[in-house]
Amino acid sequence: MRIVIKSGSFLDSGDWKAKMSSDEKEPAQSKRSRKHNSGELERAEKSQTPSTEELTERRKEILRIIIQEFVNSAMPVSSEVVVNKYRLPISPATVRNEMVELEREGYITHPHTSSGRVPSDKGYRYFVEHLMTRTNGLSMPEQRLIQHQFYQIQLELNEWLRLAASITARTAHNAAVVSAPRAYDSRLKRLELIEVQERLALLIIVTQDSTIKEQMISLEEPHTQEVLSSISARLNVQLNSLNWSQIETRKKEWPEDTTQLIAGRLVECLRTLDLHQNDQIYRDGLSNILNQPEFTDISRMRQVMQTLESGAAFTTIIPEVLSADSAGVQVIIGGENRYDDLRLLSVVLARYGVDGQVAGVVGIVGPTRMEYGRSISTVQYISQLLSSLVSERRG
Repeated sequence: MRIVIKSGSFLDSGDWKAKMSSDEKEPAQSKRSRKHNSGELERAEKSQTPSTEELTERRKEILRIIIQEFVNSAMPVSSEVVVNKYRLPISPATVRNEMVELEREGYITHPHTSSGRVPSDKGYRYFVEHLMTRTNGLSMPEQRLIQHQFYQIQLELNEWLRLAASITARTAHNAAVVSAPRAYDSRLKRLELIEVQERLALLIIVTQDSTIKEQMISLEEPHTQEVLSSISARLNVQLNSLNWSQIETRKKEWPEDTTQLIAGRLVECLRTLDLHQNDQIYRDGLSNILNQPEFTDISRMRQVMQTLESGAAFTTIIPEVLSADSAGVQVIIGGENRYDDLRLLSVVLARYGVDGQVAGVVGIVGPTRMEYGRSISTVQYISQLLSSLVSERRG
C-alpha cells in the first residue's frame, strides 16, 4: 500500500473546464467508437485496483469534489453543490448522471435518508492513489514550527516520542501512534557488573538501540569488584554486537562458571526484548476522533476508544510495517483493514529510524473521512525528523 504523492494531477482551471465541456458535448457514438478502438489494450490494463484510465476527466473531478466536500462538511454531497460551488461548466442533471455511474462502479454511495452522495472505501483509495495533490499538505511555516518544537530543548528518547505523538495528533487533527525505535534484533552493545554484596551483583545491559536493562544476579561464590570488572571487560570483547542466539551458541563452549551464568542472563534478557519490542506505543489525540460526527453513536465511540487504548491491533500492524520492503507511507482505508477493530478507521503509517539498525513507526488514526493529503504529509515529515534524531542519538 505504498503511496506515491502526485502533484499536478489535475488540469488547470481553464483546461479542465474545457475538457469537461467537450466530454458533455461528445456524441455517444463517438464515445463507443473510442472505446472500441482501444481494443485489447484497455481490457489488459484493467485490474482490481482502479487505474487512471478507468474514469473520464469529468468523473475524476466530480469524485474529487465529492470527497473534498464530504471531508470538510461530513454531509452528503448533492449535484447542485458540485455545480454551483465549483462553477462547473455542466448542468446538475449531467452531474447526477455521472454520480449514478460513479455509484454503480463503487466509488461513491448514498445514505437512504439523503439524495446526496458520500465516498466509499474504493473512492477514497482511488483518490489517494490518483487524485490527491500536495495542496493540503504541511506548509513550510508549519514544518519550521514543528522542527523548532523538537529541537528547542534536549529530551530523553521517551519524551521525544511523547512529543512526536502529541504534535502528530495536533497537526493532523486525529489520533497518533508512535512506537519506540528498536533494533531489528536486539544486540549487545556493552555490559557492566557492579558489586552489591559479597554474593550479589547488579548486571547492567545496554543494547545497540540504547535500551538499558538491569538485573540482580546471585553469585555462587564471592567476587570482588575487580574480578567483576575483569569478567565484564572479557565479555564485552567476546560478545559485542551479538544477538541472543549467537550468545547462546558461544556460551556452550565455556565452562560452567560465573562467565556462563552472566551469558545465560544476557540470552534471557535479549530474547525477552525481541519478544516484546513493539509493546511500547505512545498515543495521543483520542479526543480528536471522538469529536468527529461519525462517532457520536455510543457503541461506535466505545469501540474506537477500546481499539486505541488497548493498542492490540497495532502490536501486529507495526511489525508488518517495520518488515515491509517499501519505506514509503502506507495507507489502510476502512474495510481494507484485516482487523475488525479498525474497520471504522483509516490508518496512515510510516517507518522511521536508521536503515538496517533500528526503526520505529509513526502513524495517524482517524475516520475514513480524513484529510489524507495532510495526514500523509504529516507522518512523512515527523518520520524524517525522528530519523534524524535517532541518527544523532546513535552518533
